[in-house]
Amino acid sequence: MRTAIRDPIHGYIEIDELAIEILDTVEMQRLRRIRQLGFSYLVYPGANHTRFEHSLGTYHLMNVLLDTLGVSKEEEKELLVASLIHDVGHGPYSHVTEPLIKKYTGKSHEDIEDVIFEPVKEKNKEASATTIAEVLEENRMDKRKIMGYIKGEMAGEGNKRGLSKILNGEIDVDKMDYLVRDSYYTGVAYGVVDNIRLIRGLDFFKGELVITEKGILPAEYLLFSRFLMHPTVYNHHTSRIAQLMLLKALEYFIESGSRSEDYSRQYGLALRKMDDAEIIIALRNAKGYPEEMMERINERRLFKRAVYTGINELSESVAEDLSDEGRIREVEAEISKRAGVDEKYVLVDFQGQKGEELKESAAKVVVDKPLQGLRGREQSPREFRSLREVSSLVSMLSQVFRENYKLGVYTLEKYRGAVKKAAEAILWR
Repeated sequence: MRTAIRDPIHGYIEIDELAIEILDTVEMQRLRRIRQLGFSYLVYPGANHTRFEHSLGTYHLMNVLLDTLGVSKEEEKELLVASLIHDVGHGPYSHVTEPLIKKYTGKSHEDIEDVIFEPVKEKNKEASATTIAEVLEENRMDKRKIMGYIKGEMAGEGNKRGLSKILNGEIDVDKMDYLVRDSYYTGVAYGVVDNIRLIRGLDFFKGELVITEKGILPAEYLLFSRFLMHPTVYNHHTSRIAQLMLLKALEYFIESGSRSEDYSRQYGLALRKMDDAEIIIALRNAKGYPEEMMERINERRLFKRAVYTGINELSESVAEDLSDEGRIREVEAEISKRAGVDEKYVLVDFQGQKGEELKESAAKVVVDKPLQGLRGREQSPREFRSLREVSSLVSMLSQVFRENYKLGVYTLEKYRGAVKKAAEAILWR
């Protein structure tokens, strides 16, 4: 039995019985309550779409891609399941809480072994929803392969083609969906990507997923879209400020109640099972600083920019220092001390890492080697080249990608002058 779900991006998405079983699990239903873009709704009021919608869109594009590639039925099932569940490891507000979860647990949103390999216990099925582990077990799915597809890693000797890059690679169905979806819901006209043409421009060559020559142009559109969406949506200063306010409040909340490292770890693991509303309630019911920060976010009374500049304006040594999170905490302490402001009201935001480039620019393209020798000889074999080698546009984007990143120092309106003066003295001394 197949059914169809209406999606504003892709139209009708057809799902089979296995997909329905996966969608009805407790982990997937939680994604209905996780905003895809964190606090972007404070800037773009329409940005209220969820991880659940994105998961469905990724599943749809995976189906379209698999129709063009020669993939066995078993591999197809595993890839489709992986595309549906690839985001179940996200905490509240998606990427917003990921740094804190990573700090306390060492897990990223892709590390979902605890979900997939959870022991299946006997229970009254009428009493509670099924879990992903139960569905995979009942359908005898290869959990190791599914985990490999989610992480973009090869899993098992039998996997001789680059199937792991279809979901998590330089050019993958995950990006294809979220760029178009995020553009649509924010109303920003930068996410115009011809996904169908791009999919038709993908193929296997020597066991690896590659872009063919007819896929170069739509791949350029995808990278250009991502390049523009970062400063406009993903790193917009307002949503970044709200994100840092929540992280600071949540960290304070966890550590003020913590008696051990294990407590912090257990809370970090619990975060992976919570949704946006539960975090709001937890912080609003807390006292002091966490409650204040959550109220400020809910009422949009956010911190203001005391310093906001491109990271290329910093010296190489300062930029390298700020790539380390521990050093950022030290700088926050130095600024607050010099400005005479409580450290909880100074936030330093350093975007990007030293030498970071568009990883998508390294995507492999297969092109014909230049013909050499006498006319009439057999055509020369094809060869791999990176996307940035065959596209001057992608080469340029890769080089200037880091220029979009900013250094921000944020504080309350009443402290802006003092914090600005202190930050400039410390960061440009």
